[in-house]
Amino acid sequence: MFYVDSNPYKLTEDSSYAERIRSKRMVVQYTEEDIKQTRDIFERSGCKELRYPAYTKLAVIDWPAQDDRAEMREVMEGYYAGKVSAEDIKGFFTEYCSGLSARGEKAILNVYETFLDVGYAAAVSACFEEGERIANKEGRDSHFMVYYDAEYYYKSEEIHTALQEAAKEYGAKYGVEVDAVKRDENFQKTYPTGTPNFHDKWNYMAQCMYYAGGIVDKDAVPPRDFSFFFKRGGDNGEKDNLLIISGKGWSESINMAFALREAGKSAIDYFYLSDLLRVNSGKEENHKWYNNFLNKLYINRTSPGLVIKRR
Repeated sequence: MFYVDSNPYKLTEDSSYAERIRSKRMVVQYTEEDIKQTRDIFERSGCKELRYPAYTKLAVIDWPAQDDRAEMREVMEGYYAGKVSAEDIKGFFTEYCSGLSARGEKAILNVYETFLDVGYAAAVSACFEEGERIANKEGRDSHFMVYYDAEYYYKSEEIHTALQEAAKEYGAKYGVEVDAVKRDENFQKTYPTGTPNFHDKWNYMAQCMYYAGGIVDKDAVPPRDFSFFFKRGGDNGEKDNLLIISGKGWSESINMAFALREAGKSAIDYFYLSDLLRVNSGKEENHKWYNNFLNKLYINRTSPGLVIKRR
């Protein structure tokens, strides 16, 4: 008979944010007989894989359950808010693997893949939430707004590395060689939108949720101090646009406007950022890096049949 035990994490005034997350868990325990019976049923069914949250704690599947995914999201949000460390996240990873009784490479990498995917989504959400705060500060609403900050890219890559290390270390405890890099390569081939990284999810938000911009090279690496904010203005961007591009110790507000098609003139429905700003060596030591990255980002207005021509 399984039962719900009291949570072992007792909170005090000094409890960390990570401990407060753990304190919300319900600890479900099973007898060895429960686990054996469930495994027997699973094996007799002929299924090679079963994905159903209720059975996760019985270790008959090797993917994290929905409640684990929800907690992963809370952990990652804590990280981007500065309340959870990379080492904390490695500890959570070990706990999720233990909860699945993960002993083989596949199960360990399934936890890795899920945590990585949730982490990138949390990074992008944190980035756009900051953009909304900037919009409010500027007296604008957050519709048709896009914000990019390289800090979130680099933080997400820090977690990517930490999860690779955690997967390798957990596998070593059980004599299993875990190749997270190879899983990344396979993930790139099977992921619905291409590659599971910060830029993939940022691009989806920019294009499909805010309708204001995007990036044409999802594998591009940004300069560390780079950021830009764009808020489309009135008349679908023909006036009152707000564009701010920033680097290390500098920031520029740029006047720009989209335009309708007129006699003898083509419509202007989008701009690459490199069309609007060129960074010189006097402003930025890594000016070539900045200019190259600006050439991969664009802002746009809503236009039927809009096609962004790649460069």
